[in-house]
Amino acid sequence: MATLRARRWIMAASLPLVVAATLTTLPAPANALSTDVVISAVYGGGGNSGAAFKNDFIELANRTDSPISVAGWTVQYASAAGAVFQTTALSGSIPANGRYLIQEAAGAAGMLDLPTPDASGSVPMSATSGVVALVTSTIPLAGCSTACATAPNVKDLVGYGATANVETLAAPGLTNTTALARSGALVDTDNNSVDFTSGVPKATNSAGATVTVGDGPVGPTDPTPGTTRIHDIQGAGRISPIVGQNVTNVPGIVTAVRTTGSARGYWMQDPSADADPLTSEGIFVFMGTSTPAVAIGDSVLASGRVTEFRPATGSQTLTELGGTINTIKLTSGNALPAPAPVSFADAFTKTGNLEAQPLEPGAYVLDWLEVHEGMRVTVAQDTRLISPVDTEFGELWVTLKPAQNPTPRGGSAYVSYDDPNSGRLMLQALNGAPAANVGSTLAGGSVGVVDYQSFGGYVIQATTLGAITEGGLKPQTVTPPKKAGDLSVVTYNVENLTAADSDAKYARLAQAVVVNLGKPDILALEEIQDNNGTAGGGVVAADQTVAKFIAAIAAAGGPTYDWRSIDPNDGTDGGAPGLRLSPGSVTCRADLAET
Repeated sequence: MATLRARRWIMAASLPLVVAATLTTLPAPANALSTDVVISAVYGGGGNSGAAFKNDFIELANRTDSPISVAGWTVQYASAAGAVFQTTALSGSIPANGRYLIQEAAGAAGMLDLPTPDASGSVPMSATSGVVALVTSTIPLAGCSTACATAPNVKDLVGYGATANVETLAAPGLTNTTALARSGALVDTDNNSVDFTSGVPKATNSAGATVTVGDGPVGPTDPTPGTTRIHDIQGAGRISPIVGQNVTNVPGIVTAVRTTGSARGYWMQDPSADADPLTSEGIFVFMGTSTPAVAIGDSVLASGRVTEFRPATGSQTLTELGGTINTIKLTSGNALPAPAPVSFADAFTKTGNLEAQPLEPGAYVLDWLEVHEGMRVTVAQDTRLISPVDTEFGELWVTLKPAQNPTPRGGSAYVSYDDPNSGRLMLQALNGAPAANVGSTLAGGSVGVVDYQSFGGYVIQATTLGAITEGGLKPQTVTPPKKAGDLSVVTYNVENLTAADSDAKYARLAQAVVVNLGKPDILALEEIQDNNGTAGGGVVAADQTVAKFIAAIAAAGGPTYDWRSIDPNDGTDGGAPGLRLSPGSVTCRADLAET
């Protein structure tokens, strides 16, 4: 090691004289090579998906035969690219030849507790790359974004993954299921890449208690129901009263299963309801990309962490079981709990902080859905489709209040913020849905579970979908022929048209201009994008987009339009970044001599 330090000073001495003179005015670097206390383990994946441990941790080791006090010391963490260190204070001492465990932030996953920590902090460490320093003071490190190993008071430092703030070279990058460990002899060569290897997470405290991932089962195997029930998890409010806690062997009957996408899992419901109408008896067991090995009708015991999934700021949350899920299947083919008929009150919205307000399911739609979250429900009556079926995702919208703001073509008009169609409800068929259009009829009898989708808003995840009868939607309106001497002027929204759109889209829009709009003399276009669409780069001209549209109209039997447009100012006019001015940015004029 002395040789390595000598090489560093030899390199400095070989600099020009003026630089060497400047170096002599700086304080001597601290020696990060520790002969007594070292960082022995680092783990940043605690509580992440797939992790066994609930918490991140840092472990220290005493290499000497005498106890060493760490009172007034800190462990400090910074991100791989960051220069801001977060600190955790230490106290007490490390036994001779012993370990010292610092517990850091917890995540939503994981089933294993660390051994009783010797110090605790709340620092959320990266599972892949970061910097950990052992410092013999309480002052946060600063101004040493790539050279903290030699900063004053630094006893030891390890940089792992994609960071330049290291001792010589970085230790291996980590994952949610791997941790760094110093070699068995606790050797400190001042080279992180040599001193540390990645492997199975293992943590030891000053009392010598050790927990290693894989020593025992992560989840319970005893098929005895726990004391917590689904209604205990859901509680009588919007947020679970035990959110963040781990629960074991919660019983339920599997009522629906989602086996695709990144939000796989299953819904289960307790067939033995409590007496409180405000506590839901159903819950979603979230398994990420893991496909659940259960089927509808299975009686199961589920263990995991109680979480609140909030898909976006301002949206409501979905109470669910997450983290590391352990499922014990008891029996199959059980009868399912009877579905509750969907019944919405007239009121739709509340104002203010919803999570602080009591539930009133008899007065508010959102409250009715909340108290049935995760439960089986049925749309018992025939309903009308107010949107086409999205066959790709099996989604359809219906109205439970057919007299509420109906349109002549079978939809529901959005009248105002004060009248937002409280009968509107989305169903998503887990097994797919047939194509159908607005105004069609969905027969009563659809059954599913109440869910809160990723884009916000409640949805019924349908396991059974009623038959759909087409409503005979009338064809699109065709403009009547012009009278002699008339001038036809039309405004047309072309759906964010860009030069990169498909020929099929151009042909469809052009057909509407020729047939449905009757080849108007003047056509004011809305939502014309510039030539590169939403991409940046300062492009504001739309000549390629408009030329392609004019050609498509001519190919469909329409006139060859002339056009005029005023290009917007880049970054000043328009809507979304990268778009040109919209709406009404382009006017096309047919040759009036032809009309």
